[in-house]
Amino acid sequence: MKSLKLFILALLTTFAFSSCSNNETLLPEAESAKLLKSYKIKRDAKGAYSIDYDLPDNVRTERILNDKKNVSEVYLYASEEGVSRKESQDLVIDGNTLKVSFVDTNVNNNPYLLIEDDNISLAKGKKEEMLSEYSVSSNEDGTFTLDFEVNKNVKVDFVYNDDKEIHEVHLEAGKTSKTTYSTTLTKEERKVLRIDFVNHINAQSKSASKEGELTVRRKPRVAVDNGESGENQTTAG
Repeated sequence: MKSLKLFILALLTTFAFSSCSNNETLLPEAESAKLLKSYKIKRDAKGAYSIDYDLPDNVRTERILNDKKNVSEVYLYASEEGVSRKESQDLVIDGNTLKVSFVDTNVNNNPYLLIEDDNISLAKGKKEEMLSEYSVSSNEDGTFTLDFEVNKNVKVDFVYNDDKEIHEVHLEAGKTSKTTYSTTLTKEERKVLRIDFVNHINAQSKSASKEGELTVRRKPRVAVDNGESGENQTTAG
């Protein structure tokens, strides 16, 4: 009888340790499941901004405009709400900046995008003549895709500025038939991915003060972070 009791006690102890081990293995996986699959921010040919984002199954969202921080915050919650879906949101630049922050309540990071550009409602007649439209998309493999279209006779040159750690897209008047471009960018771990459109404006533009002079204008400017850098960006540069 004593041997039977010892056997049962040993069996229960083994089962308890096994259950704890399984819970320790499964719980971190469940807790670390990201609630945001991917997103795409874009500016159309009229200068209006919007963002699309893909959500996995059973995710609920809440949008909050933080006036003090000038941030559009999208809170993501685990829920039994339904199947995976895509959501869209129109965005407005306040002054010359726009920030969208995703607050993933299931993981300890807050991906964000920061844009510096002109407010279209205040820039009538001053619309950028070289860049027509663009978008920045996050990919599930951790890379980002930059797609953009320029107006006719605009030359494009891609440069990485090592000193400033910025991917620069240089735009300048010149004869060319190509107007659409796409490139994939890789964000370094714990660093912000920065993209600047660098417009070289010639003397025919009102922005140039002297004949033959080129002025340089850095807009739009984009900063993207997946929440791992720990930086609290207020400017794109």
